[in-house]
Amino acid sequence: MVEEPVIKEYSSEEVTVVWEPAKCIHSGICLRGLPKVFDLKSRPWVNINGSDAKSIVETVRECPSKALTIKGVRFKDTQTNETDVTLITGGPLIIKGGATIHHRKKTEQVDGTVSFCRCGRSQKFPYCDGSHAKPKDK
Repeated sequence: MVEEPVIKEYSSEEVTVVWEPAKCIHSGICLRGLPKVFDLKSRPWVNINGSDAKSIVETVRECPSKALTIKGVRFKDTQTNETDVTLITGGPLIIKGGATIHHRKKTEQVDGTVSFCRCGRSQKFPYCDGSHAKPKDK
């Protein structure tokens, strides 16, 4: 039997945040962007009333793994000739704007956003799967 992925929704009158934990790479962008909305120490960890809907949508849009989305909204990557690289302390290297990736014996083109593992523990290497946020085996 195939297990259905866990999907959680957090709703207000104006917006519904959808969270798919299996996609989360724990970049922390949401936590740093809106700490009154996204707080791992609280239950539920998403306080949908912690900010206005516009700010929540803007922060969710920045989620590199798309583990956080807005129900009924499909974000379109803005087309730009620039590549934006973000290094997350203790986390992945995030590249926005597309990239040509050369690894092992293959080359692939990625449009949009891609997150690369820096800890070496990802099961999806070279891509980040959030393993850096899990305790190391002893």
